[in-house]
Amino acid sequence: MEIIVQDAKASSKKKVILHNPQTGEKVVILPEIGATLVELELICGNKLVQLIHLPGQKSIHENDLHPSALLAPWVNRVRNGNYSFEGRNYQLPINEQNLGNAIHGFLARKPFEVFEKKSTYELAEVSFIHNYTGDFQGFPFPFLFTLTYRLNKHGVFSVHFNCKNTGDSHMPFACGWHPYFKIANAEIRHLEIKFRPTLKYISDAQMIPLTEETVSFPMPVRFSETTLDHVFKLESQADHLTELTDTQSKISLFLKQNSAEFPYLVVFAPSSENCVAIEPMTGNTDAFNTGDGLKVLSPNEDFTSLVEIWVDKANLG
Repeated sequence: MEIIVQDAKASSKKKVILHNPQTGEKVVILPEIGATLVELELICGNKLVQLIHLPGQKSIHENDLHPSALLAPWVNRVRNGNYSFEGRNYQLPINEQNLGNAIHGFLARKPFEVFEKKSTYELAEVSFIHNYTGDFQGFPFPFLFTLTYRLNKHGVFSVHFNCKNTGDSHMPFACGWHPYFKIANAEIRHLEIKFRPTLKYISDAQMIPLTEETVSFPMPVRFSETTLDHVFKLESQADHLTELTDTQSKISLFLKQNSAEFPYLVVFAPSSENCVAIEPMTGNTDAFNTGDGLKVLSPNEDFTSLVEIWVDKANLG
C-alpha cells in the first residue's frame, strides 16, 4: 500500500492519495479544503467502482450542497443561528440565507494539516488535524479535530473522527459527515437503499424537525418510487449497516456506523443528480437548541467514532 502527496504545483489543489497498487483502489483527499474526500474507488469482483459524487456546479469550497463535508461542531441547522448554553446566549453567522439558519458547522472547508502517515502491506492511513482556537463568531470553545482516513488491503475504507475539547469549560458538540455516493454510472432510478430506522422527522419551513413519526415503509426503498430528504433515528446497534444497491450492476455499497455513537442518519437524493447523500450524525438537526443528541464535552474529553465503507455483490433475492 502507498501514500502519494501531490503538491499544489503539480495540480490545482494539494492532494493526498491512498493507493493499493495491487488492485488499483484509491482514496483522494484535499487537506487544505476540509480534508475533504473527493474520490473513492473500490473493487468489486475484478471491477473498480467510483463511489463518490460531487454534485452541483460550484467548486467544492463554495458548493452549497456540501459534498463530503465534515459537519462540526454542529450538524445540519441551528435555528436562526441562535442557541443558549450553560446560561449564556450565542449568535452564529447565518450562512443559509434563504432559511435564516446557521448550517453544517464551520470545519467543512477549513485547512487541515497532515499529522501522521502510515503505509504497510496491510493498509495506508493518513491523519489530518485542525486546531481550532475559539475564534469563530458564536462558538468560543477551542478544540482539536483529527480526521483519519484508512484503506486496507481487503478493500475496506474507513473514516475515523476525533474531537478533543482543549478549552477550560464545557463545550456543546455534534458531528456528522456529508458524502454523496454513486455506484459507477448508475442512474438514480436503478438505486435502492436499506437501513434500520425507528423514527423519521418531519421538518417545518426552516427545515428544522417539527414532528416525528414511526417509520412504516418497507425496505428496500426504491428511489424510482420514493423521494427521501429526511433525518432518521436508527436502531441502536454497534454495527448498523446501510446498503445502497444498483439493481442493474448488482453492486452494493455498505456503510457501517455505530448507531449508539452516530444515532441519526440523513438520506437525501438531490434532484437531477444520480447520487444519494448518506450522512451519519451524532445529533439531530438543531440539537444546540433541542438537546436531541447533543454531546457536552468536558475539558480534555474527546469524542471518537468511525464509519466504514466497502462494496460487494448485491443479494437481490
